[in-house]
This record gives sequence, structure tokens and C-alpha cells, in this order.
Amino acid sequence: MILSRLNVCNKTYKRDLFHSKIIIRSRNAVKVASTLSKILFVTLALTVGSSGIALGDSVALSADVLEKLPHDRKGKVLIYGAYGFTGTGISRLAADYGITPVLSGRNETKLKALAEEVGYDYITLSLDDNHDNLVRVLNQFELVMHIAGPYTYTSEPMINAAIEAKTHYVDLTGENHVIQAQLDRDQEFLDAGIMVMPAVGYDVVPTDCLNLYVAGQLDNPIELTVVMNGNYTAVEGAAASRGTLKSGLEMLSRPILSRQNGEMVAMGQPKVITREVDGQTETLVQIPWADMMTSWVSTGIPNIEIYQVQEGELPGWVLWVAQREWGKNLLIWMIDKYFPEGPPPEAQAKRQTQLVATAINAAGESFSAEMITPEAYLLTFHSSLIIARNIIDGQWEPGFQTPAKVYGPGLALQVPGVSRRDL
Repeated sequence: MILSRLNVCNKTYKRDLFHSKIIIRSRNAVKVASTLSKILFVTLALTVGSSGIALGDSVALSADVLEKLPHDRKGKVLIYGAYGFTGTGISRLAADYGITPVLSGRNETKLKALAEEVGYDYITLSLDDNHDNLVRVLNQFELVMHIAGPYTYTSEPMINAAIEAKTHYVDLTGENHVIQAQLDRDQEFLDAGIMVMPAVGYDVVPTDCLNLYVAGQLDNPIELTVVMNGNYTAVEGAAASRGTLKSGLEMLSRPILSRQNGEMVAMGQPKVITREVDGQTETLVQIPWADMMTSWVSTGIPNIEIYQVQEGELPGWVLWVAQREWGKNLLIWMIDKYFPEGPPPEAQAKRQTQLVATAINAAGESFSAEMITPEAYLLTFHSSLIIARNIIDGQWEPGFQTPAKVYGPGLALQVPGVSRRDL
């Protein structure tokens, strides 16, 4: 089996919230947010000129507004969702990659403050019922970096506009159903002559590259397993951002899926596995990481399982609550109220994650490799901009694409602080 040396436990999550009396107090809300960060640990907001231009949902762009947008779209990048935690990090680092973006989003106050800090133009623009304005804006850009999640709600309107404007599109989604919806539109992207590449951050650049690397060491690999340790080098305060948690909550609220024989199959419960590492017992929990979509496209391997090293016991009621609309809304409220905007700079600078990928072929041969990465958000800032730079330099392929498929298994090694070794 994929993890033949590991002992699979018969543990399952208890789904009945009412078996124990749960009283939600402030301290419990903090614990819930912390639990969510451990479950998700990464996976993910939203106005040109030094004087910002605010565009209402139903107000058509004027000639004056269009005049202030870039006149030559070649090499021009729009960052949408620029003022969220991840968008801010990408915007601040863009100049290091020779990119001078225009910033965009729906909150002019936040957007203007960031634009003044980094010295870029900006435009206030909503996604809601605003297709024509989105197309008019994207017509002026070669690439849109879509950083505003949850992508369950934000991906489709931006992609619709990108197709019509013939603008390349990248995002940071880790939501499998969103990636599947994009893959289903591959022919539309081909017809438009654009590249659509989801998950250009920690979801999924390092894992996609590592998975393609190990798959390439064997003939006819048929199974792929990834184990992720987000606290390989643990740092206090290295929590997930609110945006990431909300996107992950969207995944938890949907059926848990696994890649089996090339198909996405619903699971009753995630697998829980124990193993011994350096004399210590570790618990691995199967998670719905986006590699079940992207690495299937990149490698063609039909059976893919992703596990995360779990800290402590996962409360059984979390999944039960997340999979109910009222419960999801409650958890979103708790995230907004009790969770920090994102990890502080010192945590980003010191935290490391460990990824181990194992491929097995039909003959029973296996190959494993390890990748050590910097903190997930810091990696995302760099990886997204490395890919953006490649695109505006003309290195892209039309249609639905994945990072490793287009740029190879060495792409992740271009990110400062990433290393890989064979096991």
C-alpha cells in the first residue's frame, strides 16, 4: 500500500456534536481558530493613479479612467486583492522581480493606503455583477494575479473576464472543487489563447514540483503519497491568515475527497495514521490538499493521498460544524474576531516546513524525496512572483496548467530557502 510501513489506526472523528455539551466562550473560540490553522496550515482583499478611481458595480468606466490605465498591456500586471495579508506581501516584493503592478480590490481605503506605501497605481473594482468593467480593466493587462479568496466565490467572475479580455490568470486557491471547475474550462482557455494556472503559492508549488520530481525517477508510477509537516521548525505566532482559514473552511465544509484510480472519490472519514519518528509517535491526518487535482495533471499518477502531521487531537465536532451552513458562518465569525491577520515577519523569517513525497510503481519500486521550505506565506510571495515574471517574459503555455507541468520540478528551488534531497 501507499504507506505500507505505517500503522493505520481505526480512529474516526466523532460526528455528533451533542454527545458532549459544548459551550462557546471567548477562550474556546480562540482554540477553534488555532485548531483550524493546524488543520489547514496554509492553503490563501479587495481599487489607477496616485489619485484612486472608485468604480461602482453598475458604473461604466469612463474615457478618463481608461486613459489612466496602462496603454500597452505587454508586461503589465494587475494584482487583485492586493491589500489582504498575502496580497500585501506580494505587492511589497513585486519590485524585486522587476514587476510594477497596478493594485486593485474593492476597499478603497485599504487599497489607497497600500498604494501610497509601495508607490504603485491602484483602481477600486468590485467583482460583484461587474463583468463589463472587469473586462475593460483586464483589457489593459497581460496578467491578473487574483489574490482574493475564498475562490469558491471569487474565481469564476475573474476568469470570465480574463477569457473575454484574453488576459493570463493565476491565483492561490487550494480548493479542489475550484481547480476542477477551472480544469473543466480548459478548451475555453485554449480558444482564448491564455494560460490559467491556479495554486501558484504554497498551494501547490513546492508539492507539485516535489511530486513531479519523484514521479520522474520511476517507470509507470501508480501511487503518490505526500506527508506535510508545517512545524518542522516551529515558531511562536506562525498562524494562518484569516483569508487562508476561510478558504480552508470552504474545503472542510464540502465532502472529503481522495484521488483513487484517476477519479475523485468521496471519503466517509479522513484516514488517521500513526508512525514512529526518532522514538516519538506522530499522528498523520489525511487532508484534501490541492495536489489531488494539480499533481494528477502534472504527473498522471492515478492514486494520490496527502497527509499532514497533526499536533494534538482534532476535536471531532469541528468537521461536523464546518459542514453545516450555520456552523460555517459561526466559524467565519470566530476567525474574524479572534484570529490574527497573519503571521508576523519574525515568524515568517524563521519557520520552515518539511514535505516528503513517495512514488510507487506497478513493480513495487518506490522513490522518496524531501523538500524543506521557508514559511508558507513567505514562499507564496516569492513563488507567485517568479511565475508572474515567467509569464510576462513569454514563458507560458495556453490552457489550464499547473506550476510543475509548465516550469518543471526545479521551479520551487528558485524560491530562496528551498532545498531538496533524495531519501
